[in-house]
Amino acid sequence: MKLAYRKAKIEDLNEAMRIYADAQSFMEANGNPQWPKGFPDENDVKCGIVGGVLYVVTALNGEIAAVFSAVGYDRDYDDIDGGWLSDGKYLAVHRVASAEKYRGCGAAKFILNSAAVEIARARRCKSIRMDTHIMNLPMRSLLTSQGFTECGTITLIRDCSTRIAYERLL
Repeated sequence: MKLAYRKAKIEDLNEAMRIYADAQSFMEANGNPQWPKGFPDENDVKCGIVGGVLYVVTALNGEIAAVFSAVGYDRDYDDIDGGWLSDGKYLAVHRVASAEKYRGCGAAKFILNSAAVEIARARRCKSIRMDTHIMNLPMRSLLTSQGFTECGTITLIRDCSTRIAYERLL
C-alpha cells in the first residue's frame, strides 16, 4: 500500500479524534489500559496540530490512515530505570494510532520506518525513542520487530504510571 505523511491541518482534527477514539476502544477491548477514555483529548490534539508536531499518514486515495506525533524532547525520558542507547539528540514518537480500516495494513510500520526516520534525520537526531504500556502487546511486538531495543522503564510525569521505553539508533 502506498502511503505518505504530512503535518496535520486543523481540518484533520475531527478525523484524528475519531482515529484516537477507535484506537482507545481497541486498546480497552484488548486489555490495554494505556489510553483511558478521552485520551488524548481534543485540546491536546488541537495543540499538536497548531504546534506542528501532529502528523497524518495518508493513503493513495487521500484518506487518513494513521496519526502520530513527533517531538524533539520529552521530559518523561530524562529519568529511566535502565539506560538509553545514546545520549544524543533524539526524536520522541508518541500517540501512534491507525484508523480501523487501515489497522494491519502497514501504516504503523510506515510511521516507524519512513516518516519518523525522515523527520529524525531532517532534525539531525541520532535516534528515535518511544514508550508504551506493558500491556500494549501489539505495539511492543511491532517496536522490537522494527529494530527498536527495550531500554528500561520510565515514569510519566502526568500520572506517575510506568511505560516500557524503547530506542532505535539511526
